[in-house]
Amino acid sequence: MDPQSIIDSLLRGVMIAGVNRAVFKGQSVFSMGTVNEGVRLGAASVAYDTLVRPAVKQVLPQLPLPNGGK
Repeated sequence: MDPQSIIDSLLRGVMIAGVNRAVFKGQSVFSMGTVNEGVRLGAASVAYDTLVRPAVKQVLPQLPLPNGGK
């Protein structure tokens, strides 16, 4: 992954955390809690993109589809 993708994932995580705190929890958006939660979400996204997605792309074409591939 390039640095821009990592930064995008982290910022997307902070945005999602801010919306979650404001809309669903009714808490302040501008806080360290938002940043901490956002960094965790962003890091999880980076880990998924780095570790899981390549493995899934490698395995999926080999699996037979139930409808015969149609």
